[in-house]
Amino acid sequence: MKRKGIHQLAGNDRLGWAIMGTETIATEHMVSAIRSIGHQPLWVVSRNAHYAGTFAGDLGIPNATDDLERVWADREVRFVYVSATRERRSFHIAAAAEAGKHILCDGPISNEREEAARLVALCHDLKVTLAVHHIARASSVHQTMKRLIREGDIGQIHSIVVARGGAFHPSPNRRGQLANLEGDIFFDAAIEDIDLVRFLTDAEPRRAIGISKQVGGGPQHLAFILAMDDGCIFQAHESFLTAEIEDTVMIAGSKGSLTASGTLYGRGSGTLTRRIGGKNELIPIRDKDVHVAAIQDFVTGLHGRPTWLSTGADSVANLAAINSIITSIRSGDVDIQQLGTA
Repeated sequence: MKRKGIHQLAGNDRLGWAIMGTETIATEHMVSAIRSIGHQPLWVVSRNAHYAGTFAGDLGIPNATDDLERVWADREVRFVYVSATRERRSFHIAAAAEAGKHILCDGPISNEREEAARLVALCHDLKVTLAVHHIARASSVHQTMKRLIREGDIGQIHSIVVARGGAFHPSPNRRGQLANLEGDIFFDAAIEDIDLVRFLTDAEPRRAIGISKQVGGGPQHLAFILAMDDGCIFQAHESFLTAEIEDTVMIAGSKGSLTASGTLYGRGSGTLTRRIGGKNELIPIRDKDVHVAAIQDFVTGLHGRPTWLSTGADSVANLAAINSIITSIRSGDVDIQQLGTA
């Protein structure tokens, strides 16, 4: 049976979306991305009807509400994009799943692994697709890295290094609120990189070691190591305290290495360099809009798993790794000087 195209999935009906939450700039990117493939954002949903109305008016979306029943009564709504705060994502996902709508959500889908697992089970039981938009997966550079790794271009993977740093810049808030100015380094940086490394290697974390520097209300500087189940070691450096540095993703194998630069913030395509035999080669990359790419993979994957998007199950695995890192940090450091005098 021939697979339906993006513009044919719902027959002659309009391919309508509900945008649930108005919290991040990603929502604004996704509205235009939805339209770019011939679909229509039909509703904006928020706890505050005024916020929903303002957002809808700014972006030319015809309907706004704080009443989900009005949205579910609209038979043209086939898909939901959840761009709420992490605390509200589980509520929106559960409501959309129970209404039989396929869901694309900002990642991760929850603050807690157990809650994420419950949402995954709910969507599975109701035969609803739950996909997660981690921008790093959509990068042409990272997808090229994954292809080269699978083709054995750099041999067996032994080491992965991800490093980025700079002052935390919260997503622009459309209501001028001053919330979340410090950021949560575990969810704003580390979980994105864990998801990326799992995507690149198809390996799963098995052991974790973490250390952090506390400033103000919580960790602002973080380093951790994950031992992956394929034998490679993943090392990460995340900081909201250091001066701006160019982000780097380096994969080192038995034959050579791949290094991506400027790819982790979604500000541009970045670059990819392959090093083999002592020589560096810049790999040509075709740029693309990461948000449009996510929408396309979500829609075309509805008759099966999307090809590269993160899933709800990936969120569960990412959160398990984050919990292990936090547990390692809380378990206390070993005083090397004391060991030397023991």
